[in-house]
Amino acid sequence: MEKFVEKLKIERLFSGGVITNYYCSSACKHCLYNSSPSWKKEYMTEEMADKVFKTLKNFGVFSVHIGGGEPFLNFEGLKKVVEKANENGVYIEYIETNASWVENEKKAKQKLKDLKSLGIETILVSISPFHNEYIPLKKVLKLINLLKEVGIEIFPWIEGFLPEIKRFDIEKTHPFSEYIATFGENYVKSLPLRYYLTLNGRAIKTFEEFFPKKSIEEILENSSPCHELNSKTHFHMDLFGNFIPNPCVGFKISIDDLGKDLDCKKYFFVNMLYTKGIHELIRFAQENFGYEAKKGYLHKCSLCFDIRRFLVLEKNVEAFDLGPREFYEQY
Repeated sequence: MEKFVEKLKIERLFSGGVITNYYCSSACKHCLYNSSPSWKKEYMTEEMADKVFKTLKNFGVFSVHIGGGEPFLNFEGLKKVVEKANENGVYIEYIETNASWVENEKKAKQKLKDLKSLGIETILVSISPFHNEYIPLKKVLKLINLLKEVGIEIFPWIEGFLPEIKRFDIEKTHPFSEYIATFGENYVKSLPLRYYLTLNGRAIKTFEEFFPKKSIEEILENSSPCHELNSKTHFHMDLFGNFIPNPCVGFKISIDDLGKDLDCKKYFFVNMLYTKGIHELIRFAQENFGYEAKKGYLHKCSLCFDIRRFLVLEKNVEAFDLGPREFYEQY
């Protein structure tokens, strides 16, 4: 494989999150990380949490959020992660949840009290048509009430969707198709802006039928080296010890390699894209593996994802910097 002269080196970070698990109670149509119930039920260990929070501090990050997957699916594991954050002096800004775990009010309230005793001050509660496909609004409203009772701040993401979701039976889930039938295609087209969505991950498949596609020629003509791979904000570190730059999901960089010139062999695809961009990736895939492009794509990131998914799933290319494999499988 070709080596690239310029190498990516991630030297400083500013803001981000910790992914405790990828498995989830939902398989939302907008999910950046392609989370779903089908992922292996793996969760961040205490040892990995300690390593992650130490790494964060070394790179100048003293506060992060916790997300998934659904972090509350392993509550004991979640508490241990929070404890390790406390031990390392890293503040947890908020924990994300979709409220699927809220069944017995007494037990749910105790969990919130446990988190409050560990210093958790804010919980982000997911509120959207995407989540309502899997979680009835009744659970979400119940969690909001419990948070108020316990005295934990509520970060409703996004409260503006409540009037629309309340149009339906709050005790039931409602498929995305029901929203389309009720509010129309223009409603769907408005969702990425209203939800501040990155059209990557599963959102590519969801929205490509609603937005015009660009030709390969147009994408390549307007593309340059992918310096997004050096993004320092809204990155994530996951349970496997991977650093994931925003918005480059499906790539992984070991947190052990942060601060170093990334080895060209180990990080072949990351360095290829950082140095030469999507032009080089499509050339590589076509010449070496017979990749055939579709007629159009939403943007260069959806083209990049399609190529990588082809390489990982159809050609079984094993590369350290592409993965986890389940990310590509759960699309």
